[in-house]
Amino acid sequence: MNATINPDYQKRIETCLFLLRLGVFIVMFVWTMGKFFDPAHVIRYFNRFFLIGGLVKPLVYALGVIEMLFILAFLGGLWKRYTYGIVLFLHSVSTFMTWKKYTIDIHLLFFTAWPMLAACIVLYLLRDLDIKFTAGDCFKK
Repeated sequence: MNATINPDYQKRIETCLFLLRLGVFIVMFVWTMGKFFDPAHVIRYFNRFFLIGGLVKPLVYALGVIEMLFILAFLGGLWKRYTYGIVLFLHSVSTFMTWKKYTIDIHLLFFTAWPMLAACIVLYLLRDLDIKFTAGDCFKK
């Protein structure tokens, strides 16, 4: 289907998608910074929820650097299929691996992951319409 979008709606959609991208970036940025400021917490988190033991601080720092590169590319709207997909994957894994916090050991704060997961899915599905304040948008003018 090749539908034309009213230019006013197009601008609204672009603004909404940018705000979703910015909001998701902020959360991911805070999570990523945690790898630098409190690597011991990340090590405990990985051990508890992902059942991955034996992480050491240098590896957590390396994961933080790699994650930071991806989320900065995500914020800039670069390589959307990959960066939006990676952000969606990382958040999906984090959301689903903490399933006990939704079912057994219920912790209400963990439920905030679901609206963000929805935002990540929307951004991935509509990534071609997300052009406001992207690297490609800057060069277009």
